[in-house]
Amino acid sequence: MSVMSKAEIALIIIVVLILIIGIWFIFSDQLWVLASYLETLLYPDIVTPE
Repeated sequence: MSVMSKAEIALIIIVVLILIIGIWFIFSDQLWVLASYLETLLYPDIVTPE
């Protein structure tokens, strides 16, 4: 069994961090705040509830 290189370990850590941040982002309210903000940018005529 070969030992993983430092580059592979770094990539795995980065992927895990991205997954954790993504899950937190979805389950916190930040996603809906961002979505309503983007919707306001794209469609200023439509008022989205916060």
